[in-house]
Amino acid sequence: MIEDHPEVNQNNCEFLQILEPQCTCVGVNTPQQGIEQLELEIPALLVIDLQFGTVGGGQSAKPGLAMLKQIFECYPTVNILVYSSEPNCLRQLIAQIGNHQGGFVVVNKMERRNAFLEGARCALAGQLKIHRDLMKEMQLTQQELEILDLLCNQALSDRAIAQQMHVSHKTAQNYVQRLKAKLDIEPLDGQNTNSRVAVCMAAIDRKLIVC
Repeated sequence: MIEDHPEVNQNNCEFLQILEPQCTCVGVNTPQQGIEQLELEIPALLVIDLQFGTVGGGQSAKPGLAMLKQIFECYPTVNILVYSSEPNCLRQLIAQIGNHQGGFVVVNKMERRNAFLEGARCALAGQLKIHRDLMKEMQLTQQELEILDLLCNQALSDRAIAQQMHVSHKTAQNYVQRLKAKLDIEPLDGQNTNSRVAVCMAAIDRKLIVC
């Protein structure tokens, strides 16, 4: 937990223990302390606020954004939950978020606490979930374009994609989930076939693939 309000840190820890009673929660108050802690141990989940107190008594997102940039560079697979009242500050990091290999989920502090728990679950599962307005600005990576070809042009299943790319089935599922998120495909009540068709239709519409 990287958060400069001790009571929020404590509350977040208590909620994570609802999700996983045996988890160990470490809270630090500054981005610098967060980076130092990461150098000692990579957590299963990193919970970050963007706003930190300034010398003048105000709040600034600059330290939080600078910390995220460093994390993206040095820890590309760590699972991250951004829990902040100013999620739109992430707009300037949209390219780095799109390339991050670990889970990345954003939850607004103004939402109910169960949104925090759901966000933690999704981040731990390696998923990508941010506000739709930000998601629309996100470009597909070269790897995701390759997966799109396997999915749409070659009609491969998640398991076949995993075999083709020499990754686990779960990793392949996360790849496809990220494609759905970036292409703004809404969940269709578990109807996986329909959602895959929707991915391909959206890709054709954006000229990402040729039918």
